Amino acid sequence: MPDRLNERDTKLVQWLNEAHAKEAELEADLTAHIALTQKQSYKNRLRRHLTETRDHKRRAASRIKQLGGAASTGPSLPGVPTAVGEAAGKAVAAVKGQVGTARAAVTNQAETHLRNAQEELREEHVEIALYTRLETLAEEVGDRETAQLTRGIRREEERMARFLEAELKRLVKELVKTEIPREQRAPTRHSARPRTTTKARARSRGGTRTARASSSSNSTRNRSRSRAAS
Repeated sequence: MPDRLNERDTKLVQWLNEAHAKEAELEADLTAHIALTQKQSYKNRLRRHLTETRDHKRRAASRIKQLGGAASTGPSLPGVPTAVGEAAGKAVAAVKGQVGTARAAVTNQAETHLRNAQEELREEHVEIALYTRLETLAEEVGDRETAQLTRGIRREEERMARFLEAELKRLVKELVKTEIPREQRAPTRHSARPRTTTKARARSRGGTRTARASSSSNSTRNRSRSRAAS
């Protein structure tokens, strides 16, 4: 890192490089998951987030350059050369891709989707934490541009996390339908309620009307008897 960076910019560049490396890692992860996904709506959302991820990586690299640093695709570790960090990051991404492929080979599609969504949700929360601390650091040292950049990225990561939380629940329900016999599932709210047939409702309404008519007739007879007695 160039000597001309002061302490503030050195820390900003360090943390932005961590974000840049994480985005590069997730770019590889998402690419692998998209290839393994058959559910079209889920695949489409992953593709949109892959585009966002590439944009996040580009914007982080641009801000690092503006601050006078150099973007790295590997983990930012004190005392570790950049080339080693980049190689380690690529190795991690490659291993994760192999694990995903192996999982898809031995599990059904519902289970593959579920496990991938769980990993994606975990990584989104890592990114949210990373950009939250970057945003706070930028605000504390008066770097409005970095604060605005990281705030915008954090919000996109939060939207993706909300989608994955909902998708995870949907995927579990799909897995239950495909793997768990109906008699071993919890009754749905619709099936748990006793059904009232159309005929039963009609009989109920007819009974109510009959009761009302009978009551009215009794009242009329009582009034007639009262007048006759008078």
